[in-house]
Amino acid sequence: MGENAVNEYLLTYLWTALEYIGATFLFDGFAARRSQEGTFWGRTVGFILLAGTGINLIMPATASYQKVLVALITYTVFYLVQYRSIVILSFFMAAIYYAIICCVDNVCYTFLFLFPVTNFTSTFLMPLVVRCLTILICYLQKELRTKHGVLPVNWRWYTVPTILSLGNVFLLFYYGNCSQEGQIAAVPLAVTAWFLMCLQVAALFLVSWMEQSARLREETLSLQTKSNAQQENIEALSEAYTQQRKLTHDFRAHLDLLANLLDRTDGARQARSYVRDLQKTTATRVLLVATHHAALDALLNQKVLLAQKRKIDIQCMVNDLSSLQIAMVDLTVILSNLFDNAIEACEKLAEQERQIRVQVLLEEGELFLSVQNRSLPVALQPGQLPPSTKENPTFHGYGLENVRTILKKYKALYTMEYHDGWFRFATQLPNTALS
Repeated sequence: MGENAVNEYLLTYLWTALEYIGATFLFDGFAARRSQEGTFWGRTVGFILLAGTGINLIMPATASYQKVLVALITYTVFYLVQYRSIVILSFFMAAIYYAIICCVDNVCYTFLFLFPVTNFTSTFLMPLVVRCLTILICYLQKELRTKHGVLPVNWRWYTVPTILSLGNVFLLFYYGNCSQEGQIAAVPLAVTAWFLMCLQVAALFLVSWMEQSARLREETLSLQTKSNAQQENIEALSEAYTQQRKLTHDFRAHLDLLANLLDRTDGARQARSYVRDLQKTTATRVLLVATHHAALDALLNQKVLLAQKRKIDIQCMVNDLSSLQIAMVDLTVILSNLFDNAIEACEKLAEQERQIRVQVLLEEGELFLSVQNRSLPVALQPGQLPPSTKENPTFHGYGLENVRTILKKYKALYTMEYHDGWFRFATQLPNTALS
């Protein structure tokens, strides 16, 4: 084996390593890694050695379209092994990345047709520039996607960029063959190469920008939903405060009257009768949700008042929650969303059918939460949230998803079921304060 052949083999490993660095930058913007830093890069080195060896031993004897297929398979497997993803998204990312390499490579090598270059430039400098530009594009894409936190990826968004990427790859091979056969001049070839590269990069960045916009829109809708819920809570508190002021205002008058009755020789019987009448008139104005936990009492009373305002029969079973250690912020997210969903479901029923049953019980170091409500039929799928019944489905998904996020934080399991006209959500959380 000659010295030139050895140098070519070594350069192949270098170019392969740079290509996998670019792939890592791009893929980091779309999925979380499966392993720690050391393991991740160890596996990456393994892929580099395997891919470089394959190119050195097999690729020179294969046709161009076979190279495309092998490259797509290699990058797809790399994505699946190294990142938490599904097969179809892995293939999409592999196709997009390979198309970026091809487009940048084609743009750079069109200069060879337009300007005279040295052998060093064509065999070392140009391949280096191609890989460095590819790494730069992938790095910028990663920064775009992660500057406001990692974006969730919906593989359907990338169907069009993937089709475009595969089309660009085949067009590049087609124009390359035409150029070798003298069917297309250097200048039109260069213009076509620039156009395809700009189209490829713009499509990828545009989809990421659209995802950013969609996430901002979802956050806006979520804030609007929370604002509406907060307004309802304020109204419920205002109503409770107004009732309390009325009771306080009348309290002295009641005491004065009772005192006068008891001063009379025959007033005891009348005083007892008056107390019974007073209990009847105030029972509907005083909420009997007492957990000995001030914040929870305020939250539960708000929601009970709101449900009663919507003409819903609501019953709460609670016990002494004074020793509760779970963060009130987390409990507010869980209970508010479960209450709001139950109230919303009941509003779709006739008034005589509207019922909610709530349990908040602290027993043996665990908090048991259960919200049951009458509801229209709900189709439940394992591992999935119930389908939206809102008129505007874009407002759906934040409530129970937020609840599920909090429960995951506490490593708590939950159950959802629908049976005989009742929907039930139940969970059990450890009574611990998480930092």
